[in-house]
Amino acid sequence: MKMAQPFLLALLLTGCATLPPGQEVISTLAHDNAIPLTAVKLRNDAPLLGVQPVEGEFGPGAPVVELAKGNSYYRLFRLNPASGNLHLKVTSYCACLGFDKRVAVPLLRVLTKSGQVVSLLPDGYEYSVEGAHGFTPLSVTLDVTVPGAEAAYALVAADNSRPDSPISGININGLLHLEILSYPVGRFDIRYVSP
Repeated sequence: MKMAQPFLLALLLTGCATLPPGQEVISTLAHDNAIPLTAVKLRNDAPLLGVQPVEGEFGPGAPVVELAKGNSYYRLFRLNPASGNLHLKVTSYCACLGFDKRVAVPLLRVLTKSGQVVSLLPDGYEYSVEGAHGFTPLSVTLDVTVPGAEAAYALVAADNSRPDSPISGININGLLHLEILSYPVGRFDIRYVSP
């Protein structure tokens, strides 16, 4: 039992130290065949969203898209057009133990059937940090609201404009003064917010 305590302490302190640096992952992304957002193949067999979370992952094996916030692995989901506004929630999770926190900052582009980006409603893009109960799990949530009539697809990607840099512009109060770093890969879920 005494041997387990130092091991657990070492595990908590190392956190994400075993993950490759974000710059290394970005370098790998640069060698993948990134496509412009306008060239994303809109597939009818993409998972359909509902009010229950649908899980996804950014990482090797996923396609890569060129975005203003840097190249990113992405996942595509189908939407049911709605007569009113469409409110989507994407939550990206930190898989790290310990004090070193790295999490993909989610981006979301809602697309029409022809691949055009659906414009956000005013104040329709908001980040928050959730689930910070102790050391893990930590999650960054993005809430997006768009007009629903033209919405056909949701493309989830990561903001890779500043990998391995502290996340700024997101309310992270009350998180024990942890430094949360942006990371290009990770696990997420996406769902409709129920009316």
